[in-house]
Amino acid sequence: MERFAFGENWRNFSKRLTNEDYLNAKNSVRELVGDLSGKTVLDIGCGSGLFSIAASALGAKKVVGFDYDPQCVSTAKDMLEHIRPWDSKIKADSIEFSANSILNDNLSLEPADLVYSWGVLHHTGDMYKAFEASVRLVAKNGTLVIAIYNKHFTSPLWTMIKYAYVKSPKVVKKLMVWAGLIGKFPLLLLSGRNPFRRGRGMSYYNDTVDWIGGYPYEYASPDEIKRFFEQRGFKLKKLVKAQGATGCNQFVFEKVA
Repeated sequence: MERFAFGENWRNFSKRLTNEDYLNAKNSVRELVGDLSGKTVLDIGCGSGLFSIAASALGAKKVVGFDYDPQCVSTAKDMLEHIRPWDSKIKADSIEFSANSILNDNLSLEPADLVYSWGVLHHTGDMYKAFEASVRLVAKNGTLVIAIYNKHFTSPLWTMIKYAYVKSPKVVKKLMVWAGLIGKFPLLLLSGRNPFRRGRGMSYYNDTVDWIGGYPYEYASPDEIKRFFEQRGFKLKKLVKAQGATGCNQFVFEKVA
């Protein structure tokens, strides 16, 4: 399958990571799930490793992060060495990064107290299979955190744009990204958001590259996500709706059955 180079984009972002970026990531995890003292964490699609590292600093006793893209894994390992001096609460020897896919039928991992997959499962190429696999990795009374692109009438158009990006030569990709950067800028300003203020994840530039090129791409409405996981023994504890029509809705589920 044609794929966007997620690992390359995370590597580029990691080169400019600041302490403020790390603290924003750490705070975003804390706001969603609170204290992680003594808990095990599984980070599906760990990307740069930033959130795995933040989970360790929030008290997790063991963190396992894995990603389909080997470049993400190498970036995550480098990120750990980069961030360690910033936060004495990070327990580097309790964090493990490896290359693997949530769609791997032979995936063998212990269920975790917290399974975390922010903005990942909709990029696997088989989102609902990825959901099923994630369900099996949540321990009894555990928590599942996912963020999934919102379903909107423009979503099929974005699928075509993203597919066109991965099929295009480099010069066309650059033009598409710059068109996205210019197009998003006034929309963000009109919504009252500062394009250059970094939030929980990437910079404005890297986030735009990810959005324009992020293929495979799937999406679902909040009701569809809620229904799927409730039918599998989960209860929705928190829903943070997307900023913008096609952004990510964030879900925190508790395993109750």
